[in-house]
Amino acid sequence: MAINSSRKPFWPLIIIACCSIIIVGLTAAGFPKYFTPKNPPQSAPITTRSTGNTQANTNNSCPIKDIVVRATDEEIKGRPIEITDISSDNETLLSLISMNLFDETVANQVAKSLATTIQARTGKGFTPTSNLKSGKRYSIYLDENGAFRKATIELSPSDVFHCVKDGDNYRSWREDVVLEYRTEALTFQIKKDFLTTILGLHENKEFSLKLIHVFRWDIDFQSDPRKGDVCKVVFERRYADDTPAGYGRILFASYEGKRTGRKTACLFNGQYYDEHGVELRKDYLRAPLNVLRVTSGYGWRIHPVLNVWKFHTGVDYGAPIGTPVYAIASGVVTFQGWGDAYGLWVSVRHENGIESRYSHLSKILVKKGQRVSQREVVGLIGSTGRSTGPHLFFEIITQGKRIDPTKVKMVRNPASIPAPLQGRFKSVVIRESQLLPESAMRTADKSQDRNPKSIFSTRPL
Repeated sequence: MAINSSRKPFWPLIIIACCSIIIVGLTAAGFPKYFTPKNPPQSAPITTRSTGNTQANTNNSCPIKDIVVRATDEEIKGRPIEITDISSDNETLLSLISMNLFDETVANQVAKSLATTIQARTGKGFTPTSNLKSGKRYSIYLDENGAFRKATIELSPSDVFHCVKDGDNYRSWREDVVLEYRTEALTFQIKKDFLTTILGLHENKEFSLKLIHVFRWDIDFQSDPRKGDVCKVVFERRYADDTPAGYGRILFASYEGKRTGRKTACLFNGQYYDEHGVELRKDYLRAPLNVLRVTSGYGWRIHPVLNVWKFHTGVDYGAPIGTPVYAIASGVVTFQGWGDAYGLWVSVRHENGIESRYSHLSKILVKKGQRVSQREVVGLIGSTGRSTGPHLFFEIITQGKRIDPTKVKMVRNPASIPAPLQGRFKSVVIRESQLLPESAMRTADKSQDRNPKSIFSTRPL
């Protein structure tokens, strides 16, 4: 049979048809409208809500008054909640409890009960509004309806106080503890993320919080750690009747990461310095909270609510409702209130024209015009506004431009060890670093002995 060479091949038609289908699909999804890389779209105007009217505000300043700055109780209902954290500068017993309880009457009663017991057992004047030192561990337990169950505050290793609901009253007591401290060393490699690695070593969240607290000016543990990073720690482990019962101080730590480089911390005269004697405390924190999960970074993404291609002008940190949110630096609150997209949010103006914003909060704990200090709690994690679940939307604005918060390192002239003390400081660094054997790497092997004495030598203080 002769072949008809004049017949045209049909594969070009198939290609044209496929391209047409793709173009129609992208058009239906709004792709051409939002994808303009050379001129990225600005943030959508935020509609503010006040009592009586609604207005658009393209500057995102939301100048409104008489707003409700608290999410509904239903947001925290559904399952028991345990809130564990450490205190910041200038916080009080009342502020720690009230920021995590929606019933302010209960918060006042719990704080009063604990303060009365603390004063009676320590013999020192103590009230619900007495300032606490930073780094004090506390826990608050709520039932599945968000109602108070128990509170614990650890003022010192031997001064641990508890409060529970007893009928219509609240009962507090001091825990009887016989303590021993042993200095131990731990070297480990990041496998997945920081918290998962810590838990895989049979340590607990308290240990991770202490390390985060030490490196809070240099490492953002939500975004900086990478698989293969190595962390070495010399720390105090607390024992009660020869049983591990928590942690004492971090004495020395080093973190060598692909993104962070080498970071060190040595405890000296109550402050942390790097191995060269430069104080770790800086003007700005690397992150506004202690949780360890970035759910959405800075840059282009498909918006989870609008389902369109949109530029994300900040970072989303996933965390349970009620998690404290900290001011990254001292400054003045320029706004606190409601924006339809932001939900409940707070804006703080810092030095050099830098502004930080904290959105989707469940509760706001500051007022407009109030001066806040670094790591002061400005609000609690929530899911208000345009949100698909509990998280913090965090932005940094400088000179009117939103920048990537995870890449900002705002440091200004940290202090150094005074010359007369440098010799003693160097001897402390050498002593502590010698406790870190290079070959001893603890891994997340469940078959491994959980007692670190079988891996590292210990020494009494």
